Amino acid sequence: KKESESLEFTGLEIPRDYVSNRRMYFMDQVTLAKSEFRAKQWASIIKECQNSGQTVVSWCEEHQVSIKSYYYWLRKLRSRELESTELTVPQASEKPVTFKKLAVTAPLPNVQAAVVIRLPNATLEINEGASQQTIQAVLLALQSVC
Repeated sequence: KKESESLEFTGLEIPRDYVSNRRMYFMDQVTLAKSEFRAKQWASIIKECQNSGQTVVSWCEEHQVSIKSYYYWLRKLRSRELESTELTVPQASEKPVTFKKLAVTAPLPNVQAAVVIRLPNATLEINEGASQQTIQAVLLALQSVC
């Protein structure tokens, strides 16, 4: 093999690795352009399907689109969007959470709770007849903690 290659129109000797790197760069640009073109095509297809009011299966059958391809591109485009989006974590409120101390009563015999909320560190049971104000206070306290 020759160590260099000449460009016929200039008569210049160019190292072979430069020529192959140049070809790879050009191919990478073409591949990138193709990929972007396909992504835009599929974004349009997915948007059309979602705006149609039909199920994905019926829309794909009607438009002769492979369901596997539809979901492949949907997943791929969502991943791209997530990678390009900077996610922010909401800051905790500076206002401290306070709880009202409630009197604990013994459960009534043979009465099941109307609502049971199980958390990793606690279980909350709301019995039939609890006031709306009590339920709201408990749910607001849970919302600020969870």
